[in-house]
Amino acid sequence: MSNEIYCSLDPKCKDPVGPVMEQTPVTFRIRLDKVSIVENPKLVIFRIDKWDERKELNLNLSEATFNSNYYACTFTPEEPDVYYYYFTLSINGKYVEVRKDMFSKSCFGGQENECFQLTVFTKNIFVPDFMKGATFYQIFPDRFYNSGEPKQGVPQDRKMHGDWYENPDYLPNEQGLILNNDYFGGDLKGITQKLDYIASLGTTIIYLNPIFEAHSNHRYNTADYMKIDPLLGKEEDFVELCSEAMKRGIRVILDGVFNHTGSDSIYFNKERRYATVGAYTSKDSPYYKWYCFFNHPDGYDSWWGFDTLPKLNKQEEECIEFFCQVVKKWIKLGASGFRLDVVDELTNYMLYRVSKAIKEEIAFESHASITGEVWEDVSTKEAYGERKHYFTQNTLDSAMNYVYKDALFGFFEFRKSEYLLDTILRTVENYPKDNLDAMMNMISGHDIERAITRLARGAANGHDRYWQAQNDYLDSQSYARGRHLLMLMSAIQYFLPGNPCLYYGDEAGVTGFKDPFNRKTYPWGREDTELIQFFQTLGGIRKVNPFLRDAKFVPLLFHGGLCAFARESLKKDERLYVGVNLSDKPFDMEFLGANEVLYTSSSDNTKKLVPNGTIILK
Repeated sequence: MSNEIYCSLDPKCKDPVGPVMEQTPVTFRIRLDKVSIVENPKLVIFRIDKWDERKELNLNLSEATFNSNYYACTFTPEEPDVYYYYFTLSINGKYVEVRKDMFSKSCFGGQENECFQLTVFTKNIFVPDFMKGATFYQIFPDRFYNSGEPKQGVPQDRKMHGDWYENPDYLPNEQGLILNNDYFGGDLKGITQKLDYIASLGTTIIYLNPIFEAHSNHRYNTADYMKIDPLLGKEEDFVELCSEAMKRGIRVILDGVFNHTGSDSIYFNKERRYATVGAYTSKDSPYYKWYCFFNHPDGYDSWWGFDTLPKLNKQEEECIEFFCQVVKKWIKLGASGFRLDVVDELTNYMLYRVSKAIKEEIAFESHASITGEVWEDVSTKEAYGERKHYFTQNTLDSAMNYVYKDALFGFFEFRKSEYLLDTILRTVENYPKDNLDAMMNMISGHDIERAITRLARGAANGHDRYWQAQNDYLDSQSYARGRHLLMLMSAIQYFLPGNPCLYYGDEAGVTGFKDPFNRKTYPWGREDTELIQFFQTLGGIRKVNPFLRDAKFVPLLFHGGLCAFARESLKKDERLYVGVNLSDKPFDMEFLGANEVLYTSSSDNTKKLVPNGTIILK
């Protein structure tokens, strides 16, 4: 046991460490010195939203040594939920509380200090194996590769770029609207044709931004959930993509936008493009109850006030059942799961139903997966008046790990490696192991700046599209800096608990601030080939070290601009070491047992942490 009063990551203080299955006894143990007079030590524990039902358990003397007394009790959580706890006692006649400090350690403090967290998950938890030890590759379909195959049924109101390498449109039209109706023609056949390249990056899962029929290039305003957008190809092209990907050991996950549709859709039909009777055009529409009207037809709830994105009624049974059929259809055709857009806006009940439908279907001889877009701590997320039970009730297998992304940029921008470590330890402590091992760890994406640009120029920080356009270009010096820092950050990202997600083109040197500059085309023929080789190296290391799928995270050094950790196999017979030094001085650090250099930015193959460098050892 450590010299701390209590450390929740120490098995001698809390047994078992981390989240536990419901009805699992948990023993808590605190250490106090013998000099002090200790009276009435207690564990105070309560469910996250039920403070008034808190329990107080007496801590009894369990062991005495020369210097210390140890007090313990056992608590058995009967139901899955998030529990908070702290300790109270009297020391030399003074009442004190023992609460949480950084790194899961304890401190004396009052209510302003944090409680410790105990995550209790359902005994029915099941996360598909392919979600562990994976390497994701995210593709924005319109901007990846154009196969050149002719398309049928493409609406005439779409603007096609003539130059693959020019920037996406970013200015509003004459009416002041941004329609996102400019396209480059990337398609499903194009992705299929580039599968060998995608596989060379170590990819095991392709995550596709929306592919269903929609009237914008991002396709988050779905028009028909049962059809592939005609500019992307046909249903047969999707089946072929999934089949050919599986031959290379790669699965395909789709983006499900089930919180809202497009106003220009067969369901709402505000623009009257379709022959169907949409909810906007008539109260007699079969889809009328799917939406939330307060003054038909123009008064309706929409996503963040965008009237082109009417929100769905997540209480409507027919609507929920429809989306259950949607996921089943595409999984039967070859998808291995769904990433759910703005999942926190779905009700717990709707998510439970959709999750159940996904897991009921078999995807290439195994169950399909479900990942959520969650920007905060997944274990304690609350939104729209509901506490979410993503991991405790197993409605999500995984989530986009924006928490890691924020901590990584905090480290690189402010040299806050201590904050990075605290963030990692919180997930290790609070996320069930199966879910933690399935997390999608990204540093770039379609909603945020590309990492290379943010590392070179900083975040967009609320600047509008005009400013972003004027500042989007990186000169050679800025590019070199961003490129180097991207490599250092990716060395950490690829080996944290969970799975790295590489945003298409990051590996080729694509730059850009936020939408639409982060959605440029992949630069075929103009790639940064050395950068690609670096990402192939990282992906290759993951592929030949399968123990990483569930390896233990072992912190070694997190101080200022220094970050070093190990991933240790459950049998403790294999270790991978990662070190990054953001300072301008070398750091001589001993990595015990490391005899193989897998990657180093040092020119002389040293095992030292060179200035502004990284090393990966085994």
